[in-house]
Amino acid sequence: MAEFGGGTVRPVKEALLAALLSLTTAASALCMLPLLGPLFADADWWTRPASAAVTVAAAGAVTQWIRVPAVVTPLVQLVALAITVTAHVLRDTAPLGILPTPGVVDQIIALAFSGVADIQTHVIPVPATDGIVLLVTLLLGVLTISAHWIAVTLRVPGVAAAALLSLIAVPLTVHHEGVDGAAFTWAAVGFLLLFAGDSLVRTVSWEAGAWTAAAAGLWGLGVTGTAAVCIVLALLVPALLPGVSNGSVFSLINQLRSGGRTVSTVDPLTSLRGTLTSTGNRRVLEYRTSDPAPEYLRTHVLDSFNGETWTMSPVEASTKDLLNGTIPHPPGFSTGSDAESVVTDITISTEARGMDFLPLPYPSRDVQVNGEWYVDPETLMVFSPNDDAAGLTYRVTSISSVPDEDALRAAPAATAFRVDQRYVDLPPLSQEVTQLIEEITSGADSLFDQALALQAWFTSGEFTYDLDPPRVPDNADPLAYFLLDSKTGYCQHFASAMAVMARYVGIPARVAVGYTSGERIGSGHWMVRESDAHAWPELYFANYGWLRFEPTPGEGQPNAAVPEYAATVPERAPVHEPSPHDSEPASPSAPAPQDTPAQPSAPEETREPAEPSAAESTPAPGTGAPRTDAVLTNAGIVAAAAALMLVLPALLRRLVRLLRWRRAADVPAHVRAAWSELRDDLIDLGWEWNPAHSPRTVERLLVSQGRVTPQARDALHRIVTAEEAARYAPRPPAASHLADDCRTVRRALAASFPRTSRIRALFLPRSLWQAPHLRSPEVSGTAGRVGRAPRRDPHA
Repeated sequence: MAEFGGGTVRPVKEALLAALLSLTTAASALCMLPLLGPLFADADWWTRPASAAVTVAAAGAVTQWIRVPAVVTPLVQLVALAITVTAHVLRDTAPLGILPTPGVVDQIIALAFSGVADIQTHVIPVPATDGIVLLVTLLLGVLTISAHWIAVTLRVPGVAAAALLSLIAVPLTVHHEGVDGAAFTWAAVGFLLLFAGDSLVRTVSWEAGAWTAAAAGLWGLGVTGTAAVCIVLALLVPALLPGVSNGSVFSLINQLRSGGRTVSTVDPLTSLRGTLTSTGNRRVLEYRTSDPAPEYLRTHVLDSFNGETWTMSPVEASTKDLLNGTIPHPPGFSTGSDAESVVTDITISTEARGMDFLPLPYPSRDVQVNGEWYVDPETLMVFSPNDDAAGLTYRVTSISSVPDEDALRAAPAATAFRVDQRYVDLPPLSQEVTQLIEEITSGADSLFDQALALQAWFTSGEFTYDLDPPRVPDNADPLAYFLLDSKTGYCQHFASAMAVMARYVGIPARVAVGYTSGERIGSGHWMVRESDAHAWPELYFANYGWLRFEPTPGEGQPNAAVPEYAATVPERAPVHEPSPHDSEPASPSAPAPQDTPAQPSAPEETREPAEPSAAESTPAPGTGAPRTDAVLTNAGIVAAAAALMLVLPALLRRLVRLLRWRRAADVPAHVRAAWSELRDDLIDLGWEWNPAHSPRTVERLLVSQGRVTPQARDALHRIVTAEEAARYAPRPPAASHLADDCRTVRRALAASFPRTSRIRALFLPRSLWQAPHLRSPEVSGTAGRVGRAPRRDPHA
């Protein structure tokens, strides 16, 4: 043996095998990174964690090449991780740009605490700040070290893969959509990579004979194959058996769970942020109403403010609150002579998955809906611990009444309100904020006028609507920074701030989350999309209860509208906004200078580089050539993993087809398999499948669009005729050669689509994740009996 670095160099084959295991661990760790992708608003957050995983694995490969005690390997990897983090974060200040001296370690710890504060301040998706990315880098580095020790040293790849897969707990815990299909697929590939790498190493390292090597290879392939089959079955069983599916192939967590009697749900503000920043603009619901100016549709009510954010008190699915149509009387509301009943028929889109709180106009007094739904008597929220509103149609009877402004001005003080204490509780506010509130409301003679003054201040043109507001500096009060410095945000910021300010002047307040009235698409017909998601404050006034106000600037959400009773714009004196440079706060009664109101350039001035936050004062890490090298290195590793999974969707699609035909034991099941194959083939090619279309309509559309050749029309007609007979005939006739007809139609359809569509259909078949949502028991299957036994002959 030759000597190298004070140790004994392993034979070349053993060294290569050890390096292979180490790099396989790194590739597996990289495959887990997409699990965290939806949590970030920036696209390049992953480069630093990925380079840390590669560096740690490389250090492990070196220690495997050189015979060193096993306990030394994690220590070497920890040093490599520290050097990598230092090079990323403090390259310009650390000795040689990479040495983690005690002073550098202190700075890294401070930046980590800054990352914790960023996580607590921002909603998902969060910006890729240095602190948050540092935390993710450290987390992935430690997980990679642990996985390397378990997989390479202990040779237990299953446990190592489970350690890396623990990252899945992060999106399942904090993200309102859980884990999507692409991220889950990447994670599954990373899980299998460790088994495959371990199997290869065991096979090559056996030298006792051909039979022994073959046995080792078969054992490794068996382990890997078993894991792969389990993953495939976990994906396909819900798709093929709707009875055990919760509505989506990749839905890995229930967003609403019942623990005893208390029901909890995802953070409404987090869900709101994710909906508004979504790249699409899907239809959420449609409704018909006789009201020419429909009210907002409310889903959640947030009643607790902790000084930084608003949260919703838990609700209980109690038997006494089981919805039976009638809604409890709205708290504090007295029906006036001008009150009218408005009937609204609402249909939720089938794509609106995970909607466990019904969108309702407020106040509602009657809701006719199918399923197990409960009503919270205090807020009138309607929710379910088990049901999902997707595809649901229900009727709501609400009360339409325009409050009298004079009566609102005569409303008694908060001490006379019979409202829960949680609607008036308020933590201490900064002196700057309280002074600002007092100045804004100083000229108002009543609580209602004070509410109008607050609303008018937000909509006066001094604020900017932006879904990507500036980051709150470290150690800054988020409310004060929004009101006095940035003056930039979206509906969540405006609603939250006005509710806090209303509580300060003595008006009970809360934040409502839901949707605006949407877009009118016909006579009494309205459509609500994702961009209509909204938050607004509700303020309490005697005899009228909770009333909606609208502080969000109109240019941000065009469908947002100020209610008629709050449309009056009161005159207000110029407001002197406190400055950090003021020696002492200005008196609320002191006259403000003429030029003290904030100018339009104020938000930009507050973002000048002259006043960076603590985290922003550090040099921008990861820029320049080193970052480019890391990206190229990581891209190569990810490309290798991508090559392994490139054919996985195609194999899954073929497996679905094979199982579908093999499960067709009788004539109705055979027909269902043929119709399902036609549907999935069209979805794969990018054709918009409408489950409401009859089989004859589908045939007519395909023929009119030239999608089938004359030779394939007979085959298509036989499939359509068989589906119609299976749906409506008491005893559908035997239909032979349907499998051959499907192949004929599939070839004809593929030839009518562009080459890009055919390639996408092969490697990324959309039916694997879209088809489950398009199965409608009323329009698909044997007489609407998807997954059920064939219909009995009524004449038998």
